[in-house]
Amino acid sequence: MKSSVTSSRITWTHDPGHCGTRANRIAKVTAGTPTLAFIRREWRFLLFGALVMFWTSPGQTYLISLFGDVLRKDFQLSHTDFGGIYTAATLVSAAILWPAGRLVDRLRLGRFVWWVCVAMAAGATAFSQVSGSASLFFGILSVRFLGQGMMAHIAVTAMARRYVAERGRAIAIAGFGFPIAEGTLPPLITIALTVTTWPYIWIVMGLAVAVTMLPTIPFLLKRTAGQDGQGPEALSSVNAGQRQWTRAEMLRDRRFLMVAPIVMTMSAIFTGIIFHQTHIIGTAKQWDFLWWSVCFAVFAACQVSGSFITGWLIDRTTARRVTPYVLVPFMISLMILALGENELWAAGVLGAMGFSAGATNPSFASLWAELYGTQHLGAIRAAAAVLSVFASALGPVAVGWALDAPVLIEVIIWVSLAITIGTSALAWLGLRRA
Repeated sequence: MKSSVTSSRITWTHDPGHCGTRANRIAKVTAGTPTLAFIRREWRFLLFGALVMFWTSPGQTYLISLFGDVLRKDFQLSHTDFGGIYTAATLVSAAILWPAGRLVDRLRLGRFVWWVCVAMAAGATAFSQVSGSASLFFGILSVRFLGQGMMAHIAVTAMARRYVAERGRAIAIAGFGFPIAEGTLPPLITIALTVTTWPYIWIVMGLAVAVTMLPTIPFLLKRTAGQDGQGPEALSSVNAGQRQWTRAEMLRDRRFLMVAPIVMTMSAIFTGIIFHQTHIIGTAKQWDFLWWSVCFAVFAACQVSGSFITGWLIDRTTARRVTPYVLVPFMISLMILALGENELWAAGVLGAMGFSAGATNPSFASLWAELYGTQHLGAIRAAAAVLSVFASALGPVAVGWALDAPVLIEVIIWVSLAITIGTSALAWLGLRRA
C-alpha cells in the first residue's frame, strides 16, 4: 500500500501484492470527510473515547477538590497538609505511569481498557473507606493513576492510533466526554454533599463506572472501514518518510525541551487554583461557591468549543502552528480572576479557562504524532503525561503554601500569568522551524 499526500486529503493507491480487501475499503477515506459524516460513521469508537474521558473524572483535580473542605475537616488537615498528601500521591502516580504507559503499545486495547475500568470502579468505591491521612494518600493515588493517568492516556492514544486523516477531530470529539463531566458532576456533587455524606457519593461513582463501561467496551471497540490507522506497525508506514522516534530520542530533542514547559503550565496553575477553589473563590474572592460550581457548565461548553475548533484547525494546518497559542484564553482568564470583583465574572473566568483546557488536548496529542511518529506513541505520550501529572502535583502544594503564608491571591494570579506568557513564548520559539 502506498500513500500520497495533498493539501486537502490523503489518498491511497491499491497494490495487489500488499493490500487486501480491507485496505481497499480504507482507501476510500479522505481527510476531507465532513465532520458530521465522520461522526455518523465512527460514532461507536468516538463514544468509547468520550466515555473513557468522562470517567477519568474521579481522578481529576476538579472533582477531588470538591471534597477538599469535608476531607480536611474530617481528618483535621491544613491546606498545606492536604496539598502535600495530594502532591505526594500524584508524584507516585506519575512515577508509575512512566513504565505503565508503554503497555498501550504492547497489549490489546479491548482487554487492557476493560481491566483498567474494573480497577477504576474498584478504586472509586474503595475511596469511600478512607479513614485518615495514610488511607487518603492511597485513595488519591489509585484514582489519580487510573483516571488522570491511564484512562486519559488510553483514550487519546487510541484515537491517535485509529485515525490518521481525521486525527485532530477524533481526539477533540472523544475529548468531549471530559467537559460533559465537568459541566454535570460539580453541581451534582455540590448538591449531594448537602443531603448525604461524601463516602456514599464515591460508592455511587464506582458503581456508575462499572455499569456504563464494562458491558459496552466490546461493542464500542469494533473496527470500521473508515479507520485508517491499524496500530503501531501499520501506522509507522503511513508516512514512510517520517522518522519514528523512540522515547529516549525524544527526551534529547531540543523541540521537546522547549515545548515541555507549556505542557506543564496549565496543568500546574489550573490544578493549583481548582484544588483550592473552595478557599480562593468562597473566602478570598467572596464569591458564591454554588454559583461558581454552576458556572462549570460554561467551562464545559467552552471546552467543547475549544477542543473542536482546535481539532479542526490542526486537521487543516498542523499542531506545530497551533500549539504556541493554546494558552492565550487561559491568560485572559487569569487577568479576569485577578481584576474581577463581581461574582458574575465567574462565568468569564471559567469560560476562558475551558477554551484553553479544550484546546490543549488535541494540540499536544497531535503534536507528538507529528513530531515523533506513531510507532512508539504510547511511550512518548506517557512521558508527556508524566510531565503533566508532575506539574499537577506541584500546583496544589505551591498554591497551598502561598495561601498559608499568606500571599495575596492577586499576587499568585499575576505570577501565574507571567509564567504562562513565558512558556508560550518558549514553545513558539521551539516550534517555529520544526
